[in-house]
Amino acid sequence: MILLDAMKNYLHHLEPFAVFPMTQPNFAIDGPSFDDYRWHMDIPDENESKQLYDQAIHSRHERGRYHSWELVSEQVLLKDCDLSFWKYKGATIPYDLFWFFGAEDMERSTRREIILTYHGHDYKAHLERERHKLGRVRIFWSTELQKKLTPLGQSTKKQSARFYRQDDAHYQLSFLHPETIAADKNELQDTSEEQPDGKSIREGRKTYVYSTKYERSPKNRLAAIKIHGTKCMACGFDFEKFYGEQGKDFIEVHHVKPLHEVNGEMEVNPETDLICLCSNCHRMIHRDPHHTLSLEELKQIIAENRKKS
Repeated sequence: MILLDAMKNYLHHLEPFAVFPMTQPNFAIDGPSFDDYRWHMDIPDENESKQLYDQAIHSRHERGRYHSWELVSEQVLLKDCDLSFWKYKGATIPYDLFWFFGAEDMERSTRREIILTYHGHDYKAHLERERHKLGRVRIFWSTELQKKLTPLGQSTKKQSARFYRQDDAHYQLSFLHPETIAADKNELQDTSEEQPDGKSIREGRKTYVYSTKYERSPKNRLAAIKIHGTKCMACGFDFEKFYGEQGKDFIEVHHVKPLHEVNGEMEVNPETDLICLCSNCHRMIHRDPHHTLSLEELKQIIAENRKKS
């Protein structure tokens, strides 16, 4: 267990470009001296070492930060975009995240082709494992895709590349600006008023209204967008694709269980309790005040009406 803990601790702090230490690790052994017998009794054989190493690796498939990468879910991985990301058309993948790209079993000095889908178009990319003893794996994409990403690389805003894994050979690529998303205060507001008699009325008179406001967490909003992305989960609408820069990073976040139905505060799981919707779909889900549609109900309505058109 001492060796396993040491391996986990070492892997946790290992930088992607770090050099492995050439000296023997100072494992905890009783007493200050090292006699040959006791030393060999504490060092496992080759098979046991590999087993402990694999166990340490696999136990680290946890959500969280891995240097400049963030594992958001089993299918979503974020990469902070620095200068080298744009300059070299790629990035080095931390050892803990080889599994996400299916690179755990790659041999040294080999490459594997993959596809990155960006804005609905497929682009060639590949993984490379170096022949050096460190055996680092890097992901690179084509010049064709790089040309599409050039405007993003010229931005001074912090941004993250979002990899959504469909399988080990196909990933969807998009980009998020976390600061923009966190600062976006747009929420669904039902401010419409109807007059059943159909008569015209004056508008613009100042009135004072007392209402209840349900506090929403910007952190949960950002977490939901990291997990689900900025495309509408009901109809697939992409604000950035349609509106360009004006629509970048915009999407509305819907609580599966409306906050006004909750008595007091509640714990929110962004993966299961929040979904991302375009403004139209968000409005349709809430249109009937007596029944908030589920995502599946709305998707069924959309599918049925698409067949008719």
